[in-house]
Amino acid sequence: MMDPMTLMLLSTAPAVLKVADALAQSLLLRARAQLARAEAAARVQGNKPAGGAQ
Repeated sequence: MMDPMTLMLLSTAPAVLKVADALAQSLLLRARAQLARAEAAARVQGNKPAGGAQ
């Protein structure tokens, strides 16, 4: 039979996985938004060289 600490850790695993999944989804959404902003900024810049050179 397993000791009480092991049982407690096993019983919390689903909750830990849910939190980890929520954090991963949040990071993914943030990264996608940042990429979209960067792509939009690149389109606005058009064919101008990077760094503000004329």
